Amino acid sequence: MSRCRCQAEARPAAVAAPDPGADLTVVVVAAGSGERFGHPGGKALVEVAGRPLVAWSLLAADAAPSVAALVLVCRPADLAAMEALVAGLPLALPVAVVPGGDDRQASCAAGLDAVSSEVPLVAFHDGARPLVRPHTFEAVAARLRADASLGGAVAGCPCTDTVKVVRDGTVSATPDRGNLWVVQTPQAFPIEVIRAAHRRARSVGTDDASLVEAMGLPVAVVDAQRNNLKLTYPEDLAVVEAALLAAEREGE
Repeated sequence: MSRCRCQAEARPAAVAAPDPGADLTVVVVAAGSGERFGHPGGKALVEVAGRPLVAWSLLAADAAPSVAALVLVCRPADLAAMEALVAGLPLALPVAVVPGGDDRQASCAAGLDAVSSEVPLVAFHDGARPLVRPHTFEAVAARLRADASLGGAVAGCPCTDTVKVVRDGTVSATPDRGNLWVVQTPQAFPIEVIRAAHRRARSVGTDDASLVEAMGLPVAVVDAQRNNLKLTYPEDLAVVEAALLAAEREGE
């Protein structure tokens, strides 16, 4: 098997599992506009701690033992740059580079179309979360394997701040913090469940974050990694970069 294989056709061929023992495909979604970050070309290729932002997520997923293949969803204008990025990374797994859609749900659907049905589990990960570690991909996959009744398993952490419900600038309720979690990515699903959820969403207009919940299936939350930060605003860059450099020094 070659170190890395890229595919970027308009209708990409599915990525097959290279190892029968690996049962998870990771779809890294990096097709956003970067508007809040203030970078009109998108933030996926912005250098963070010496590498393009999205490279960190690809490397982490590639190092997870359960992962069979990777799919990278990017802006159509970035296809050539993303292919070059992938070709230059020390990745062991095959990678399909595919163009995203007009919104996140459409981009996830495009990535899903590139996943082989031979791989039973798929996880979506936000390419703007570069601090994700291999064990977090392992944790969500293990949760699904442990309970066949689940429709999904998502990374998250208990909420440590007090959250207020605000209407018209006035506090209307204070939910019990003990029941609140901050949900992150990766978010993993049985392949047939998430495909059915996307088909349903196209007909009823359900937003991507609640596709599986809208089907009435239980979704577990895995307390996996508290520092799995998302780079959203310019001021996030220094915090994320410092954390990445610290992890590099510690050999994580």
